[in-house]
Amino acid sequence: MNDSNTYKSLNKALFTMLLTFSTICVIQAQEALKLSDFEILNQTSWKGQLSYKDYQSGKQRTIDATLQINIKNEKLITTVQYTYEPNKNNTSSVKLKKNGTYFGNEKVISNSLEDGTRTFVTSYKGKDNGKKATMYVTHQFNDSTYTVTKAVQLENSEERFIRNTYTYTKL
Repeated sequence: MNDSNTYKSLNKALFTMLLTFSTICVIQAQEALKLSDFEILNQTSWKGQLSYKDYQSGKQRTIDATLQINIKNEKLITTVQYTYEPNKNNTSSVKLKKNGTYFGNEKVISNSLEDGTRTFVTSYKGKDNGKKATMYVTHQFNDSTYTVTKAVQLENSEERFIRNTYTYTKL
């Protein structure tokens, strides 16, 4: 009888481990990004605005911006131009890392596709206005709109605030 109880306990433990492992795999599969998730953005141009909270005044500011996106050599390449501040123009490239669980150096914490709109959120640690913080970046796009919002959570705080938002419409 003792051997029977041990056998049942082992089976229960094995079943629990397998269930936990499969749940983790499914969760990781849902969160991981694939380069194909970005195909809808490849070779596109966008027009929009950057809205941001000014460090000095604390007020919201808005400036016009354009964006071009290309996929090349397994990297997502973005070029941003600021209409009235061309000295701030920027080209950057991001590669998916660790089987798509990292978007560049940012950890992917969620990824979903609903009604043709992909939404993924990344996080990373850094500084905001000289203070240690965790940044949360939400990317949301479909075939006509693209939005990137950066939220900041200062260390030892439960609250987040929006530092900036890029909002674009496809040209």
